Amino acid sequence: MQTPAKFTTHIVFAALGLIAYHQAQAARIEPAGSAFTAQGPISFSKGALISADCTIKVAGKVAADGSSVNVDQVEFDGGLKCSRVEAINLPWILVAKDTRSGSMSKISVDVHAFGLGGKCGPSTADGTWDNATGKLEAANVPIGEDCKIKTVSIKMPPNFKVVE
Repeated sequence: MQTPAKFTTHIVFAALGLIAYHQAQAARIEPAGSAFTAQGPISFSKGALISADCTIKVAGKVAADGSSVNVDQVEFDGGLKCSRVEAINLPWILVAKDTRSGSMSKISVDVHAFGLGGKCGPSTADGTWDNATGKLEAANVPIGEDCKIKTVSIKMPPNFKVVE
């Protein structure tokens, strides 16, 4: 029969082994180490008076181990309102939670509109990922006190995948 100390030690090692196994099985983004560009529609609001439907264009690089993506460049196209939205606090960081969801952190923008503009964020957006369509999507994401991403759907390159 094992002594209580030996039994406890075995339980602790087993638990640590399960934690290490789970961490090794975490979702990762492929192809690791690759640069990418992507774009898609975004609907954004600041307060009750500013609303913009734009195209968001992003560029960045997947980490060498696939654990995250640094989004280094963000542009908003689609007319005068969109040109007044500036991405700040870059890089934004994308992490896959699993093969169907992820989160982007450090999201911040500066809205250049006299009397109504200002900074929004930083914030973290939780969203969905679909390997089949290559789309990263989110809805109703607050960015600070009076800013919101109403909807966003970024179409990633065809080789961009999340695996476990």
